[in-house]
Amino acid sequence: MNRAFRFIQDRDFAIRLMRDDKRDYRLMSEWLTDERVLEFYEGRDNPHDSAKAREKFRPLVTGEDSATPCILEHGDASIGYIQYYPVEDVAEYGLESGDDTYGLDLFIGEPEYWNRGIGSRAMRALITYLFESTDARRIVIDPQVSNCRAIRSYEKAGFRKFKVLPKHEWHEGEYRDCWIMVIDRE
Repeated sequence: MNRAFRFIQDRDFAIRLMRDDKRDYRLMSEWLTDERVLEFYEGRDNPHDSAKAREKFRPLVTGEDSATPCILEHGDASIGYIQYYPVEDVAEYGLESGDDTYGLDLFIGEPEYWNRGIGSRAMRALITYLFESTDARRIVIDPQVSNCRAIRSYEKAGFRKFKVLPKHEWHEGEYRDCWIMVIDRE
C-alpha cells in the first residue's frame, strides 16, 4: 500500500484518499453488492457492479465533485469508505447558516469489522482533521433513524442529535426519516 495517499494514521487504522484505480472501484463494487452493507447504504435494490461503482465514484476521485472520497484501512486491509464535503445547502439539513459546514458519510464494508469501535475512531480522527485543516466550524451527518448502530457510533464520536428530517432519504423504494447529527468546533 502506498502510504503517500494516507492522510490520517492512528495506530492500526488509516484513512487514505480513494484512487482512480480499478482496485478501488472493485472494492466499492464488492462492498456495494453486499446486502448487509446495502441495507444501510444505497439500498439492497441498488447494488453497484464495477461499472456503476466507477461511474458514481470517479467524479469524486477526479475532483469533478466537491466530496473527497476516502478508503478506511485497518492494518493492511481496506475495510470501508468515508467521504467529506462542504455542505452547499444547509437548509436541506434544517440549519440556518453554514458556509463553514461540512458533511460526512461512512460505511464499514467488511461486516467482520462491525461493532469493534473502528467507525467511531475513524470519525473522531476525520473530525479532528477537518477542524484543524479546513474552515469547518460544524460537521453534520444524516443517518436514517432506524440505523441504531450508526447513530451510537456517531454519538461515541461526539455527534449529537439535532433534529429529525422527515422523508429525507430515498431508500429501498420509500422516503426514510433521518437524524441530522451535529458536532461543532469548540
